[in-house]
Amino acid sequence: MSQNPGAAAGILRRTVAALPPHRGPQIEEDFKSTAGGLRRMSLNESAEPPSPKVAAAVAAAVTNVNRYPDPKARALAAAISDRTEIPVERIVFGNGSHELIMLMGTAYMEAGSRIVVPNPSFQPYQTAARIAGAELTIVPVDADGANDVDAMLAACWPAPRMVIAATPNNPTGALLSQAALEKLIAGVPAETLLVVDEAYFEFGRLAGGPDVLKALKARKGPWLVLRTFSKAYNLAGLRVGYALASHEELIEGINRVRGVFNVNRLAQAAALAALSDEPYAKASQKRTAAERDRLAVGLKAMGLSPMPSAANFVCVKTPKPASEVVPALAGKGIMIVPVGGPPYENHIRITLGTPEDTDAVLAALKQVI
Repeated sequence: MSQNPGAAAGILRRTVAALPPHRGPQIEEDFKSTAGGLRRMSLNESAEPPSPKVAAAVAAAVTNVNRYPDPKARALAAAISDRTEIPVERIVFGNGSHELIMLMGTAYMEAGSRIVVPNPSFQPYQTAARIAGAELTIVPVDADGANDVDAMLAACWPAPRMVIAATPNNPTGALLSQAALEKLIAGVPAETLLVVDEAYFEFGRLAGGPDVLKALKARKGPWLVLRTFSKAYNLAGLRVGYALASHEELIEGINRVRGVFNVNRLAQAAALAALSDEPYAKASQKRTAAERDRLAVGLKAMGLSPMPSAANFVCVKTPKPASEVVPALAGKGIMIVPVGGPPYENHIRITLGTPEDTDAVLAALKQVI
């Protein structure tokens, strides 16, 4: 125990002191008393292992961990450039896309700037803005859980510093339609930085979602697209995210504030190997999508109405508050998360897992509700 905790608290940055206490996501170690193990259906990870090529690449790279990794992840940047047609100078990597969001906050948000974000959505958007002391304009998602483009555009006058949109949106799972995406791209002021978070990009495309990079070719103002290897490539434990930018200057801004060696050698090798085994990744994604459909059917059979999802999770409203449902399911060995905040006090988010996971969560949820 610290001798004088008030002394340390007194030097904390005011915008950080105003944030909620840090708790972090719960994992198995937080439920040591639960007998029989736990099914982790809470963090939007993949339940499947990565490609065997990843294991081989990591094993080969481990012999060189005495050396720092490539600070620019050049081999990985070249592979992504080949796929996206975005020049390597307009690509930057992060320790997951979460780190890139925080770096965006450091590089592009400040006191007096205004940031438009959807809600509910990925909480770090708001955290980054609050740390920077920026003004937040929070726009509720529509009834299906998609970003409400009309409402977001209505919030763009006067022009904000940044607009952040997500497709598919986390925690609701909804896609932006092609028409809505094009309307957003055309309507956000040219002086505003438009950020499109595509953490679930591969699942969104598999579900028939729009081609964001193609649509952004019509944009006159600056933009960033965020993607990650954590979800569709089964690499959540290695933390590799990347940003694609309209201008090299945007990448330079992030490079000025990021750690030099922020993506480690093993993570770079793993991501490159995962990209090289596209058949494996696509098969894994299709299995995940099949479980998403099966989970949705099972929830509907219970009389529930899951929100339309194109991601690797399903959001659903239950008759009981999520504050009751989540711990009740944990007691039955299943970890999920609440969506939280009005009007979503009764909504839960369930990450997709194996067929056995789907069966287990449906059986347990039926008992709980």
